[in-house]
Amino acid sequence: MIREFRYKGETFRVNAHGSPGHEEVFIIHLIDDEEMGEISIDRMTEENDRDAPIDAICIMLCDKLIVEQDIACADPDGAFVWVEGKRIRDVLPSNEAASH
Repeated sequence: MIREFRYKGETFRVNAHGSPGHEEVFIIHLIDDEEMGEISIDRMTEENDRDAPIDAICIMLCDKLIVEQDIACADPDGAFVWVEGKRIRDVLPSNEAASH
């Protein structure tokens, strides 16, 4: 899944792949569509709540990135929300589907 979301007034992109609870998750802070800071977690090997939904993992990683990169958030109280129409890809085609 590659998808954009807003959190605390900032725009981020998540790139997550793997099965639920065992994904590799990459978060990129975007400013004017330019990629800025990045943070990631391998949910299979790094400590985390494997039952947590992907949006909770995005929030956790964003909170860490905001502190690490000293990001001055546009809306510090802004909630997490997926950006509609900015879904880049949910599932890559399988080899089986590609051979038909």
